[in-house]
Amino acid sequence: MKIQQISVFLENKPGRLANVALVLRENKINIRALTIADTSDFGILRMIVSKPELANDVLKEGGLYGPR
Repeated sequence: MKIQQISVFLENKPGRLANVALVLRENKINIRALTIADTSDFGILRMIVSKPELANDVLKEGGLYGPR
């Protein structure tokens, strides 16, 4: 079984993680596991989700993931 991990760069500011969770919830994507490595300025959110391809698409559409 192949498991895909999604990594998201987040500024270390209130509400950033909540935005990711909201976008996933609105698209009925469950977070199976997550970890965050952070500094005072930013964090890297790594997640295993129920629908990785859809999560990738909706996070990009929401401006939360991918090249800027």
